[in-house]
Amino acid sequence: MITQVDIFTLKNKPVSRADREQGEQLNGRESEEYSIFFKVVAEVEGKEYIGLGEARPSSISSETLSRATRYGKKLARGLAGKPLPIMAGEQGYAHQVHGVVQQVVSEIFGYTEEGNTQQRPSPSVCFAAECALLDIIAKHHGVSVAQLVSGNSERAVVRNVFNDRLKNTEKLLADIADGKAVEGWLRRGRRIGADKASALVNSLLFALKDKQHSLEGIILNAGQRWQLEEWKRFCDEISLSGLTEKMGVEVVVEDPFAEISDAFYREAFAYAKGKRIRIMLAKPVWGVASVRTLAPYMANVDLKITPQKAGGFHEVLETERVAKELGFEGGVFLGNLQNTSNFTTLTILALAKSLSNCRYFPATFKREKKVRLVHPRAERNGTQLVAPEGSGWATNVCRSGLKRRLMYHRAYGVEGRRPEREARKSLLRSVFDDRFLSRESVESQRFKYSDETLAKALQGAN
Repeated sequence: MITQVDIFTLKNKPVSRADREQGEQLNGRESEEYSIFFKVVAEVEGKEYIGLGEARPSSISSETLSRATRYGKKLARGLAGKPLPIMAGEQGYAHQVHGVVQQVVSEIFGYTEEGNTQQRPSPSVCFAAECALLDIIAKHHGVSVAQLVSGNSERAVVRNVFNDRLKNTEKLLADIADGKAVEGWLRRGRRIGADKASALVNSLLFALKDKQHSLEGIILNAGQRWQLEEWKRFCDEISLSGLTEKMGVEVVVEDPFAEISDAFYREAFAYAKGKRIRIMLAKPVWGVASVRTLAPYMANVDLKITPQKAGGFHEVLETERVAKELGFEGGVFLGNLQNTSNFTTLTILALAKSLSNCRYFPATFKREKKVRLVHPRAERNGTQLVAPEGSGWATNVCRSGLKRRLMYHRAYGVEGRRPEREARKSLLRSVFDDRFLSRESVESQRFKYSDETLAKALQGAN
């Protein structure tokens, strides 16, 4: 049973005096600079577990910080006292946890399971609550969240996109000429026109054609500004050189068209048939309802799904399942948010391992110094991200982040709201004490240097 739920807001950037004076009057102008954390305490078979989840309200999900905080308080109050599913049902833990959260949502807001996910209050808050409950269940079973959701059979992630944005094409081309290795997926997040897009792709492919590389694809954001004739011209200019076929590189265009018409899209799909050019649909917000709305397109597109705005951890998995029933054969791009934290990267990494069609996703592995939000974080190993070892998310909120960037805190138990002073002390005791991490890192580097120097000296003596 859930015995206590804490909801607290941390700022991703240093807190100014004006922020302190603002206190609880949080506005939505800079919502992306904040993280709303859920800390859920539950008793399972006589043992206490703590689960964490993070909500990232932003303009992308049509949320403001104040609104998400208000919904978070109501959801936290409603979760206290609810039982947790310990035994997996036919549809898995993710579905059961989704049911617990949506039961509270329906009790508080009057939304039913048949309601559109995108219309439910604060999808990022629902996502955070599901992550916290999954964390508890995974810790109880001694496995990671990815193993819990995927049934101990994590799928391999083909490639992580580390936000290799194509902002400075000239610099990238110069680096390629100097021998820089290009691998995985390259993505341009800023909107680009059709003529500039074809020139960008061709220049990159010509620069790489006689060099060793492991480039898998190029992602371009069209911003719903292209016309059908521009799309045809783009396809002709890319296929004319034949480099995409020779080099095995895919070109994916995000949201090329503003017009939503079956005949319009069918003509675009037909023109790109046989070419290594695909369309990625990123708008509207992708949940189960969105997929069913545009079912005729599923066989010809990739999907961009942003977990924080999809409405829940389970909703992302369900979206892929429903899309495959409708003939979906493309790849899933898991979208992230600006100024994201290392915790959100852990949740996206778990989703990427649980989805069968996840081809790529952006990832953040911020090397936070004196003030950290969570520790440990995902580490980069070559071209892949590796999650911390341990059960659940295997991470915790840091003492430095809590003390220096805390903007708001409420705690709710079975009997209602807990006294603020007592709840604050309890929260501070439960976090990770990171005061000596910097010192340990410096010492480890010093000892590593000393060991290497000693090894070279011994090798020379022998």
